[in-house]
Amino acid sequence: MVKYQLKEVLPNIFAVIVKDKYDRAMLFCRAQEYYESPSTKFRGKEFSIWDYMKWYHEQNGHGFSYGGDWSGFNIPISVLKECYTKLNKTETPYDKVMDQILSRILPNTGYVIGCGNTTGTTFKHEMCHALYHTNKDYKKQMDDLTKGLPKKYYDAFKKNILAMGYATKVVNDEIQAYLQYGFEESRFNKGVNFKQLKEYSQIYREAAKRFN
Repeated sequence: MVKYQLKEVLPNIFAVIVKDKYDRAMLFCRAQEYYESPSTKFRGKEFSIWDYMKWYHEQNGHGFSYGGDWSGFNIPISVLKECYTKLNKTETPYDKVMDQILSRILPNTGYVIGCGNTTGTTFKHEMCHALYHTNKDYKKQMDDLTKGLPKKYYDAFKKNILAMGYATKVVNDEIQAYLQYGFEESRFNKGVNFKQLKEYSQIYREAAKRFN
C-alpha cells in the first residue's frame, strides 16, 4: 500500500505527496518517462516497466537506482491520463495507485507534481515546472530570462541537463526550475561559476515572486 495525500495547491495544480522516496519514484516512473524519457523506446509509448528497469540499469551501470536518483516529479494532467489510457493492463501495484489518483483528479488540463511534502526545495522546484506549463505570463518571464543568459552558461546548463537524463524538449523548463531551486546540484552546475549561479538564482526567484 502506497501512502499518499492529494492536494490542490493552486487551481488545477495537484500535489501527490508521498513521504517514502522509493514509493514516490516508482509511482511516477511510468508516466514521467512516458512524458520526458530521453529514449524514444519509452517517450510517448506504452511500455513494460520491466523493460524500462533493464534499460535504466544498462544506461547507468549500477543496478536500477531510479528511486535514489529522482525525488521530484511533474507531468501535465493530459499527458498523465494519456499514458494510463494507453496502458492495456495494470502491471504493478503502483499502476493501481496511480489509477486511483487519476480517478480523483477531474480536470483534463492542469498539472500534477510528486514530492515528499509541500514545504521543501523539491516541492518548490516542481512548482516552478507547474507554473511554467500553466501560467503563460510566468513562462514568458522565465523564457526571457533564459534567453538573456550568456551562451557559454546556457550551453553548459543544456549539456548538464541532457547528461542528467532529461529530454531536449524540457531543457529551458529545467533551467528555470534548477536556477531557482536546485542550482547546488553538482550534476546541474558542472562547469559554471558558483558565485554567478547564486546571482542568477536570485534574479529568477525575484522575477517569480509575483506568481507564487
